Amino acid sequence: MARVVHTIHPRGFLSFGPDTEPLALRDLNVLIGPNGCGKSNLVEALDVLRAAPGDLPVPIRAGGAVRDWLWRGRSGQRADTSTLELVFSPGVIAKGRSGGPAVRYRLAFGEEGNRFTVLDERIENAEPAAGQEKPSFYFGYEGGVPMLSRAEQSRRLRREDIDSTQSILSQRRDPEFYPELARLSDVLSAVFIYRSWSFGPNAPVRRASALDQRSDRLLEDFSNLPVRVAKLKGEPQLKARLVELVRQVAEGFTDIEVIPDGGLLQLYLTEGANNFPARRLSDGTLRMLCLGAILLQPPQDAILVIEEPELGLHPDLIPVLRDLLLEASERAQIVVTTHSTVLADTFTEHADCVLVCEKPADQTFMTRLDQDEVDRFREDGTLSDVWMSGRLGGTRW
Repeated sequence: MARVVHTIHPRGFLSFGPDTEPLALRDLNVLIGPNGCGKSNLVEALDVLRAAPGDLPVPIRAGGAVRDWLWRGRSGQRADTSTLELVFSPGVIAKGRSGGPAVRYRLAFGEEGNRFTVLDERIENAEPAAGQEKPSFYFGYEGGVPMLSRAEQSRRLRREDIDSTQSILSQRRDPEFYPELARLSDVLSAVFIYRSWSFGPNAPVRRASALDQRSDRLLEDFSNLPVRVAKLKGEPQLKARLVELVRQVAEGFTDIEVIPDGGLLQLYLTEGANNFPARRLSDGTLRMLCLGAILLQPPQDAILVIEEPELGLHPDLIPVLRDLLLEASERAQIVVTTHSTVLADTFTEHADCVLVCEKPADQTFMTRLDQDEVDRFREDGTLSDVWMSGRLGGTRW
């Protein structure tokens, strides 16, 4: 099951105003649209949500004052509260005899006394069960009182025992008594965002990595690339795929080596009788290696967010990237942002993976393309031709 999140609904958050509608997500979601339309703000919403099980204010502080996160319109209107809401696919958070219900998680925050404050938080079933008037909840505020619920038995919490700058997920973690909260924490902690594509001479991706770094996924700063590649090399089929990806960029390379060196692992590519270390590889070669390390056998049911993955790749390699994304979306849910008409073209036959982002009247709106509608325009060109013509929206003019 790759579709972890069924819908995401930011309101009063950055460019998402009060009229924003819930956005249905699929296994693969490719966001297109002009600069400033709000594509990266959806990424920011996921970044804030994934901080809930740890230290929620960290991404807020990194992005400025709390008020900078609240939606503001051009004519002076502004939101007092930012609300982020996720509805998870059935069985992802809560288990049951028939697979488990869909669960809604809502987090609202604002500023009180110049301080970041959680104003509301609720974890509940997305719909009432048969015979119920309201959905069952796992945590929420009832009449201003924080309440935990287990097996329909509610427990009051004292307000003074709750840190209003943090999510309940970082304050109550008991898998035995509150399994839904623990599972929600695990799912949010499995949101991985790749957006700082740095390949300069001193970038972490070019260095050796410690032997004890994690190998199940590529870290967001790419610093564990040798360890991650060593993990993939352990499976012959994955090693062959990774070597083939590298050869798509630089056909002279025939193998990948990861060699221990004084407690570290150093990555090399083999060309003839020579090994070339990561610090000598081209940006494009390293980028393709990183994309392979991210997308070949990603963590099951993770949420992978990749901003502009096509940068630095030759246009001939974009279909290879498309295939990697489609394949990886069978294991993990994927969100991609792009300005590339070449990448958009590769999704002409998969148009329902594409979301068009626009920002009319000061608010971001996202619309998923309809494959039948795109097919009707096929005589006028590729998906990018129709996109650039303005008939799908998501253009500057």
